[in-house]
Amino acid sequence: MRFGILGWGKIARTQLAPAIAQAGHEVVAIGSRSPTAATLAWSEAHAPVRWTSYEGVLNDPRVDAVYIALPNDAHVPWSLKALAAGHHVLCEKPLALSLADVDRLGQAAHTAQRHLHEAYMVLHHPQWAALKALDVGAWRHIQVTFSYDNRDPANIRNQSALGGGALWDIGCYAVLLGHWLMDRAPDTVRCHQTRHPDWGTDIHTQGELRWGDASVLQFSVSTQTIRHQSALAVGERAWVALDAPFNPPPLAPWRASEGLNLPTLPSLNQYAAMVHDFVARAEAGVPTDLRLSHSVTDTLLRLHAAAQPAS
Repeated sequence: MRFGILGWGKIARTQLAPAIAQAGHEVVAIGSRSPTAATLAWSEAHAPVRWTSYEGVLNDPRVDAVYIALPNDAHVPWSLKALAAGHHVLCEKPLALSLADVDRLGQAAHTAQRHLHEAYMVLHHPQWAALKALDVGAWRHIQVTFSYDNRDPANIRNQSALGGGALWDIGCYAVLLGHWLMDRAPDTVRCHQTRHPDWGTDIHTQGELRWGDASVLQFSVSTQTIRHQSALAVGERAWVALDAPFNPPPLAPWRASEGLNLPTLPSLNQYAAMVHDFVARAEAGVPTDLRLSHSVTDTLLRLHAAAQPAS
């Protein structure tokens, strides 16, 4: 399948473009508002990649599918345009910042008869499927931390008007893990946030999701803390610790309580696995299914609405 990419940020440049090639497919067009000399040099070194505008990517007759790598607030309008132009769409998370927009995208994909997928690459790593299949009894306590240190006010993650902030950017992974393991949205949520005094984005967010009276996920995410990620999932009969749950190396590290045998995982690039699965579904005509995207977005919005200033 031949891909066009809208936007040329770090993830598109260092992860998606190489993953598309590793999965056996081709990038033929990249759209950018202001390409740098370095990015133009990249396209020249990867002929026949064409550097053009966003509209130029959508109008390129060679393009079969589009990867949306734009700021969060641009995901919906450009996904809609790509679908209307007849392309399959793989869109960076979060797919949308409102439930109404998730629904609009689902309807647009149905009308265009094209496949639309939210790019949660972790769902395509076998570690997550293996974790869910472990015989641990009911999951009782899940703890997630995810952080990085980015103090650049010009960075899109630090601009509230563009959908920036810790919860939308990395808190979504903690919420996704809860939905994945529990198979449904939480019954109740709590949230505390510290917002930057000038930017307005949440720079530290702590949240709690509860299912019934006995299962809880607690998370802490930050855009101004040392780079770190981890997840600990405690079941009735065993616990599992993931040392890099969201950006694992090819051999994903994990540990478990004594007596629980963890399966051997293959060495894998989760981005390439995501591209492979996306193409397979698109070529097979699998209908777009945004139920998980809708549910996770709803929980993120509930957390934002419940947020109290952290003291």
